Amino acid sequence: MIITRIEKKDNVNVIIYFDNDEKIYLAYEVMLKNGLRKGVEISESHLHLLIKENQKFFIKRKSYDFLGKRIHSAYELRTKLLRKKYDSGLINDTIDDLRKGKYLDDTKFAEVFIEEKLRLKSWGKTKLKSELVKRGISADIISAVLLEKFPNEVDEFELAFRLAEKKYNSLKSRNLEKVKLVKKIYSFLLSKGYNFDVSKRVVDKILNVTIEEEES
Repeated sequence: MIITRIEKKDNVNVIIYFDNDEKIYLAYEVMLKNGLRKGVEISESHLHLLIKENQKFFIKRKSYDFLGKRIHSAYELRTKLLRKKYDSGLINDTIDDLRKGKYLDDTKFAEVFIEEKLRLKSWGKTKLKSELVKRGISADIISAVLLEKFPNEVDEFELAFRLAEKKYNSLKSRNLEKVKLVKKIYSFLLSKGYNFDVSKRVVDKILNVTIEEEES
């Protein structure tokens, strides 16, 4: 097939016409990259490669749109692209390219995700781990990043204590029975992703502190 003419379709695409009355739509960038112009002969196999390259161009373009809005894990991005009905093989190729280009980095994603949730919501390790698993982050990456953020148990305990202290101060004016007060603080800490052991130690410390304050 020989290209007979090339027309601009819009700001992104062109229409390429062939001497057998066929035509294809390609991104202008793909056309330039492949040196396509009037008079160039293209085989059927080359045409199929061009169509695949064009599809991949738009997959990558959509990927940049998603990544421009916020950082994504590879799993999140793949899921969104699959919803757009793109070819799964080309999606995987695009994901690989983005990883090589450092546009996708699950470790960086986990770091940013944890920092944001700690700053805005004070989540504990259990909830952080659970939410990262949902986003396709591997167990090795999760363990490494959590260890970096919580190098020892004291760090998580202190975070949970500050959180529970605020909760206690908001509840104490309601004159709740001790059993109900303890249950509410426990439930609150567990919902924030702190395990039973951390929650128990925090509640024990808060109650001991408040009892001492009331007696003094």
